[in-house]
Amino acid sequence: MSKVLLFGSGEVGSHILEFLVRDPKCPELVVCDIKAEVGQKRVHNALSGASILRLYPKVSFKKVDLLDVEATARVIEDENPEVIINCAVLQTWHTIRKLPKEVYERLSAASLGAWLPCQLALAYHLMLAVKKSGLNPHVINTALSDLVNPVLAKVGLAPTIGIGNVELIEPAVKVFVSNHLQVPTDLVRIYLVAHHQWWVYPREAEYKKSPYFIKVMVNDRDVTNQFDTDQLLWDAIKLYPPGTEFTTVSASSTIKNMYALMNPSGIFTHSPSPKGLPGGYPIILSNKGAELALPEEISLEEAIKINEESAKKDGIDHVKDDGTVVYSDYTYRILKEMLGFDHASFKPEESFELAKELMSKYKEFASKHETIES
Repeated sequence: MSKVLLFGSGEVGSHILEFLVRDPKCPELVVCDIKAEVGQKRVHNALSGASILRLYPKVSFKKVDLLDVEATARVIEDENPEVIINCAVLQTWHTIRKLPKEVYERLSAASLGAWLPCQLALAYHLMLAVKKSGLNPHVINTALSDLVNPVLAKVGLAPTIGIGNVELIEPAVKVFVSNHLQVPTDLVRIYLVAHHQWWVYPREAEYKKSPYFIKVMVNDRDVTNQFDTDQLLWDAIKLYPPGTEFTTVSASSTIKNMYALMNPSGIFTHSPSPKGLPGGYPIILSNKGAELALPEEISLEEAIKINEESAKKDGIDHVKDDGTVVYSDYTYRILKEMLGFDHASFKPEESFELAKELMSKYKEFASKHETIES
């Protein structure tokens, strides 16, 4: 039986766990989290739900501190998984939504890349442990993969693939086109090159529109010119509920990628950061990894440029060859002025210490404002 390690049992991790145990094809699953009591209860909850459906998958729990690279590497060696899924982060991206509206909008303008140390730190330590284990499992990183994976790629630690982001947009567009043209959804094929920035632009305060490429096919016929594509993307994305209900779609994206990485027959899909590239692309995904599946209208160089330009609007000006992350000027300015976080750049190995500083300064800042209960 195939085995999968799932690191992190928060919102997305819990959805993955609950969906998987209700699938008769569920692989052996080892859930790993530093919060043992919480993690064990979530495993128990999932198994109880599965048992109602007369499904009894093999699921276990292990307490793991990802900051302990040696111990994590031993867990990976002992379990020898085919796929590892990382859902562990130090602070969720939507924490700042609890601020009063005006304050939230000012801080939101720093873009999601502002919080990259919080998303990068645990993924970085996990990939160090994977390398130290000497094994070569496929790794799916769910933590802000458009930005995290390219940083890890610069230091030779790239996960196999990300999830969501472009694949939150693509199925929404597909369903929208199907409904608009009154054709079966299976006849619609989308080719989309887009960064996480386009996902948050219609949904979060003060985000900026970014470049993208899209081709819309219906029954092998190009119908892109039937749409105002800016409006198409906007309308399709806005059909999602506000808040974080979309994380069920993120979980489905993860599970689909997991099964694809355990199968020799490749599937056509969309995902962020194949081969550590920035942003999202159409790809073929199989147990060999991810291969790009760009249509003839766009070159790889053009696709990468689109996503690099978008990253600048998501708070990250560029990533140096040694993995140093350089914030966009506006992001650095907002973080400094509002939180007193005075770092224009950082290296991956500094991400944990900077994340602690950033979270501490945010906590101090939030304490001065009446926060909204989620």
